[in-house]
Amino acid sequence: MKRILLVRSTPNDLDISGYNVQQIGLGKAFVDLGYCFDFITFKKNKNACKEFVFYTNGECKATCIEKPRKRFFRWGINTDIAQKNYLDKYDIIICQEYYQIESYLISKKSKNVVLYSGPYYNMFMPKWLSPIYDWIIGPKLNRNVKQIFVKSKLAEDFLRLKGYEHIQNIGVALDTDRFEEETEIEKDTKKLISFMESNRCILYVGALSERKNYPFLLKTYQELLKHAPDVKFVIIGKSTVSALAKLTGTKDDEYANKYNSLLPKYVKDGIYHLERLPNSQLKYIYPLAKAFLLPSKLEIFGMVLLEAMFLKTPVITSRNGGSTTLIEGKETGQIINQFETSCWVKAILKYLNNQEYTTTVKENAHRLVKNEYNWNVLAKKILNHFEK
Repeated sequence: MKRILLVRSTPNDLDISGYNVQQIGLGKAFVDLGYCFDFITFKKNKNACKEFVFYTNGECKATCIEKPRKRFFRWGINTDIAQKNYLDKYDIIICQEYYQIESYLISKKSKNVVLYSGPYYNMFMPKWLSPIYDWIIGPKLNRNVKQIFVKSKLAEDFLRLKGYEHIQNIGVALDTDRFEEETEIEKDTKKLISFMESNRCILYVGALSERKNYPFLLKTYQELLKHAPDVKFVIIGKSTVSALAKLTGTKDDEYANKYNSLLPKYVKDGIYHLERLPNSQLKYIYPLAKAFLLPSKLEIFGMVLLEAMFLKTPVITSRNGGSTTLIEGKETGQIINQFETSCWVKAILKYLNNQEYTTTVKENAHRLVKNEYNWNVLAKKILNHFEK
């Protein structure tokens, strides 16, 4: 029976029970396709490391293996993994992210390594490490790996400029099965459903942060009220600041509070804010929104785009990893290339005032995600490379 190994070497701990964990989605898909799958993730506390099976299908199983790591800036390193006798057990080895030194160490010891990478901007900390890594490690890694799979067109262009070859854009997938599971509607969800059924609402789901462009969201809504004064804005997410800001003493909630305090009362009155709603409840919320907004300055993919599109919420987004793959060149949503409130308001009004266009966009987006961006499709694309 063939075996696949996926290595996530970023040094931050992963919540394996979190929403749409990519490694879990891929693991289940590979098992359903007849492979055994091991997934390695790093833990800061070596005493907390464990190994457990998270999915089975007949004799095939998917196992999560937590390993201790050493940390160097944004690199997670475990040299025990990067040994030939360990790697030879696997027919396919998937290393996540081009910039992880562990990916290079593994590619030196096995001929069956592929990359699965998402960033299209400098992820190094400090930033000056990037050109050094590109000069010393990049060409060697490019020669060692059989194939590079990326999450977006932007990531593909980014790596090609660095000299990487044999790149295929496969995107990211959504675990759509969970939307079909029966889930009890919680109290907060019922209140929000009642509110959205009684009003025309636009929606944002995500962190309230600088990278997500939270102040621009508020400015856009304020401008929208001049043209559609009855529209409400549902915001689901918590205020957050960068690690650097926290070192200077800034608290997470201070960020959103700063910008909320500047809003006129009539704008505040139109906002319905929840800091958190369980992901299982969002399937009741997305379909009630007249538009979903995602004006991120940087977004490796944007899993909320997949959610909104699958649940038939018309999307308006900045140009980012997910939108270039899911929307650009297709009638599945609207991409606004500049952060001008008038442009975003015009896009919202297009959904509000043109039902025929909106219905077409929603149906196209749902069909695209359902048929092309599920984990089985992505797993088959990876396997097809080895079969060729």
